[in-house]
Amino acid sequence: MLQKIFRPVYMLPLAALLVASPWAEAGRLQPIYTPDPIEIPAGKSANDVNQGIRKALFSLDFKTKEISPGHLEATHVKHSRDMEHTAVLTIKYDSKTVRIAYKDSKDLNYDQKAGEIHGTYNRWVRNVEKRIRSNLGSY
Repeated sequence: MLQKIFRPVYMLPLAALLVASPWAEAGRLQPIYTPDPIEIPAGKSANDVNQGIRKALFSLDFKTKEISPGHLEATHVKHSRDMEHTAVLTIKYDSKTVRIAYKDSKDLNYDQKAGEIHGTYNRWVRNVEKRIRSNLGSY
């Protein structure tokens, strides 16, 4: 009876070792996600596309800055404990396509050489892509 109760206690050192190991952090890294260009349905103007993109970014708490006509920069900051996780995207668009790409990040373990980043970044980018597609009627 006591052996069944204390068996999990024997597993604690092994669990602590796995959690604290560098492999635990590496498991969170993924190849960086770059969406395929989003094709815009016929009849949408560049202004319609701009509004659809901005609406999507605003709904996901991204701050936007217009770099030039057809070029936006979007920044998302997530506070977590003592850290500030930041992702910066560059979004280029016209009346035919929207292209989303990585520009910069902070505290998301970006490894340029390996082309990897924390999975949270990929989740954020996929959400942006889905919202833009939804707003523009591009599936």
